[in-house]
Amino acid sequence: MTTITNTTCFQRCCCATLIGLAAANAQAVTIDGYYTSPRVFNDNPLSTLTITPAAPINANPATITINDQFTGAFSGANRHDMLASGDGGLTAYNFGIDDSFIFTTRLTLTDGFNAPRKEAGIRINSPITGEMLFLVNSDAGEIVTFGGPFHSFGNNGSSNGYTPGTSILLGIKQIAGGDGIGGIPDTIEFFIDNGAGVVTTGPLVWSNLEGGPLNFQLGVYAQGGANANGDFINAVFTDTTYTVIPEPGTFTLVGMGLFGLLAFRRKR
Repeated sequence: MTTITNTTCFQRCCCATLIGLAAANAQAVTIDGYYTSPRVFNDNPLSTLTITPAAPINANPATITINDQFTGAFSGANRHDMLASGDGGLTAYNFGIDDSFIFTTRLTLTDGFNAPRKEAGIRINSPITGEMLFLVNSDAGEIVTFGGPFHSFGNNGSSNGYTPGTSILLGIKQIAGGDGIGGIPDTIEFFIDNGAGVVTTGPLVWSNLEGGPLNFQLGVYAQGGANANGDFINAVFTDTTYTVIPEPGTFTLVGMGLFGLLAFRRKR
């Protein structure tokens, strides 16, 4: 009777340890909202800006609308960021180079005039490695990435560009190298679906010095300028979703733990 009790306790402890190891090796914070960061650029400060839902946005997935009605022609642009949050939208979460995830949104961008440029999409902001953008724009119709591995899915010149007013799925899949310092480069995969099915780049290696983004924030954004009265930008991000991908080490630890449990049972 004593042996059975000890065995049961051992198994329970092993299971608890495995759960703890998996939790410790995965991202510590659950993304549960989006932080509103309006007027990052503010060259038309008297514009009428409406962001819905009102801050704080405490949902993931979330549907977010950015509408900026400009007062007339101006130089420069207004930019507004909506950034993934781990505290219900109160602050933007700072990710590390070893965070792996999938981030998607379905975007519909409309405007008053296609020029000057209006753009919207997914962004990574890092004070160290700079910004990475995955965007569509109104004037050239580009569906393109900048700041990380470069890729163009289309543009007006190639007759496969983005048309304002249409819906497009934008997504990124970021896989960390796992060594904590970028010595093993991260990979990032970009994918779209504009109604013709999913098109993907496949995994692309980060070629910057650091091997990936450092201390970064992640979210969606919209920005644009105006050259006439009645111009505006309206970006609707539907089903904006952050999903964590556990680090490979998590599965290794769990596998080793399960093997140990099986070996213990065989020994008995």
